[in-house]
Amino acid sequence: MRQHPIPQNVLDVEFKLFTRFTLKEFAYLALGVGTGGIFLYLSIGGDIPGIIGIPLFAILSGIGAFLALVPINDQPADKAIINYFTAINRPTQRVWLNQTLKEQRIKPTVTAIDDTKRKVIGTTELREEQKSQIFEENPGDDILAIEGEETKEVTKDVVQQEEKILLPDDEYITISEENISKYQFPIKSIDKLPGNINIWLCTKDNQPLSNVNTYLKDSNGKILYANKTGPNGYFLSNRIYPEGIYIIEFEGLASSAPKLRILVTKNQNKLPLKIALK
Repeated sequence: MRQHPIPQNVLDVEFKLFTRFTLKEFAYLALGVGTGGIFLYLSIGGDIPGIIGIPLFAILSGIGAFLALVPINDQPADKAIINYFTAINRPTQRVWLNQTLKEQRIKPTVTAIDDTKRKVIGTTELREEQKSQIFEENPGDDILAIEGEETKEVTKDVVQQEEKILLPDDEYITISEENISKYQFPIKSIDKLPGNINIWLCTKDNQPLSNVNTYLKDSNGKILYANKTGPNGYFLSNRIYPEGIYIIEFEGLASSAPKLRILVTKNQNKLPLKIALK
């Protein structure tokens, strides 16, 4: 007669009776339904009122079925409850990770970035919603003109002030509230300018100087903003700067250019400063 091997863990609570139903799960179900059945039997016999026996039968049977059949976070219900109370009473808490959480830890979810909503201006990358706040200088966009009829008058005034605007040979030229009117000139799109420190760099013949590296620094020499002058020679700051002393330096010119020392006041407007090089 052929002998069959006897399972060694037949008394183990994890021993499977059939399919995935273990001995422990069967015990929880039998204990819950059996205890509830006692109260149901007593209520039928008249030993206890039915208003007490029937609810107790339903509650105890439900608890037994819950502990036997319902997993919590991919672990048995009894273990989940024990681990919960153990964790909250220890200074070092542990978190049970189910299969989904484990996969997220190994392969975190990365949100795709829509590159179509980004614009690159100079060396600064900006999103589409920030584009409306930035003044774009297009080639041939003469922002000197306020209206078609006033263009000649504005140009004439600028040419008349040319001798006063030419930079001296000193290392610094100071622009303060007293003399800023000699450098500023009106433009038609002042509301679109994002900052209050704006420069128009040109020659003595009013020819714009483009692609000139321009640095905006504080009084201690720390660079606050850097960019190249645009196609029409404009250097436009990126925001409203508070009161203080600021330095403008130019780099990459054929001839050396003095540095600008600008004293920004509380009522500083956004009009650009015309800087004509010799």
